[in-house]
Amino acid sequence: MEKKEQATIKDVAKLAGVSIATVSRVLNKLGVVNLETEQRVTSAVKSLHYQRNAVARSLKMKRTKSIGIIAPELSNTFFSEIVEQLEKLLAPMGYALLFCSSQNSIEEEKRKLSLLLERNVDALVVIPTSDVGDHFTSPALGSTPMVMVDRQIPNLDCDVVLTDNRLGAYDITCSLIREGFTSIGFLGGDRHVHTSVERLHGYYDAMQEFGLPVDPEFIMLGGMTQQAGYQLMGQALAKEHCPKVFFMVNDMVHIGASSYLLSECSQTVQDSMAFSTFDYLYYAPLLKFCHYAVAQPLEEIGEVTAKLLLKRIGGDYSDFPCKVVIEPSIRVLTNNGGIVTDGKARTTSHGTTPRIDKIFS
Repeated sequence: MEKKEQATIKDVAKLAGVSIATVSRVLNKLGVVNLETEQRVTSAVKSLHYQRNAVARSLKMKRTKSIGIIAPELSNTFFSEIVEQLEKLLAPMGYALLFCSSQNSIEEEKRKLSLLLERNVDALVVIPTSDVGDHFTSPALGSTPMVMVDRQIPNLDCDVVLTDNRLGAYDITCSLIREGFTSIGFLGGDRHVHTSVERLHGYYDAMQEFGLPVDPEFIMLGGMTQQAGYQLMGQALAKEHCPKVFFMVNDMVHIGASSYLLSECSQTVQDSMAFSTFDYLYYAPLLKFCHYAVAQPLEEIGEVTAKLLLKRIGGDYSDFPCKVVIEPSIRVLTNNGGIVTDGKARTTSHGTTPRIDKIFS
């Protein structure tokens, strides 16, 4: 079957009986065409199934109306939720999002960065796979704006939008302690990932504040994926004196650890376990071992990131580099055993959380 040739703007102009310039004014909504002419052009566009040529348009406008996004993995619901928030905000403004996975690999991250730059994206959103970031200083980036989200790379000058991971981890560890638990392990994480390190700091802050011992044997880093959670939970339970309570570094590890308990452990073991976790997503209430969860403000993260992107694309670098740290909230899963207390999050000594309305005023 032969492929039909696509209609051109010249075809639309001919059918509508107007000039190419008039068609362009209608398509660009410049508002300088009378209603009858606009209707003729619109009718011709529909009749010919005309689609604008984005490549030709980008050459003329020197913009592609596309934004590249690189995240460690597509299967991570938290990353997908961030992309969805950006889509809601940027699609109505004509932007297309190109979403790539680095597959938790620095080499793959470099490759995807190169591919997006070859496509002349107007800006980049990056959730880096680790704290290694030499490729983000490459001359190939040129003047392409870039916002790092969720994680940051030390000593890299770029805009960053973060959740206060340390404070959130501190709060949910304190919640477990107030419930009466004194032996708490830490499951999952990577010492080269910003969020993992900050959450471990928050866990330590809480344990030290309450004067509780930390057993290094049960600080079990080893990845931030569902598979890692499954394997680490099995390894922990195989050890002597394994804690019955764990801080889960993220929702993927949480799902993996829960899967291990449900598939490999007796009801007695299951009934003895309790978790706190970072990330409260739509399925969190279904995870029966979780007592407390950190809910990251996804809408706010998306809004701040989108505003920064548009600001930089528009050429405004007056506040560059901008670092925004947003305070999370804590969800208590009372059906699983979580207890609502009057405990308040402390004022963190590692930095304050700026107000969003002050940043963009």
